[in-house]
Amino acid sequence: MANEQNLKPITERSKKEQREIQRRGGIASGKARRKKADLKKAFNTILKADVANENISKQLEALGFEATNEMALAMVMMQKAMKGNVKAFEQIARLVAIDTKDSLDRKEQRERIVSIQLGNEKLKSQIGKEEGQDEKIAGFLDIIKGAVSDGLE
Repeated sequence: MANEQNLKPITERSKKEQREIQRRGGIASGKARRKKADLKKAFNTILKADVANENISKQLEALGFEATNEMALAMVMMQKAMKGNVKAFEQIARLVAIDTKDSLDRKEQRERIVSIQLGNEKLKSQIGKEEGQDEKIAGFLDIIKGAVSDGLE
C-alpha cells in the first residue's frame, strides 16, 4: 500500500507540526459540533411545529394531544409497532425506558457503592483492632506442624 509509506506518526513530527495538526483538528471538531447542534435545533423546531395534514391534526386533537409533528410522529410509530414492526416497537421501548431505567440504575449503583464503602470501613476497623494477627497465624501454623509431625512418628 503506497499511501501507508507516506504516513508519519505524530510522535515523529516536530512540535510545531504537532501543534498545527492538533489546531486544525480542533477547528474541524468545533465545526462538526456546531453543525450537529444546528441540525438538532432545526429538528426540534420542526417537531414542535403544527401538523400540516388536517386529518392527522383532527385525530390527535380527538385523542387529547397537541397537533404537533412530534405527536404525529409518535402516533405513526405506535401504529407501525401495533402492526408488528419490531424496529418501531424497540424504538418506543427504548424511548420510554431510558429515563426510568437510567435514574433507577444510578440510584442502585450509588447504594451499592455506599454498601461497599461501609463494608470496607468495617473490615479496616476489624483489622486495626486485632493487633498481632500475623503472630497468631504463625502460632496456629506451628501447632498444626507439630501435630502433623507427631502423627508421623
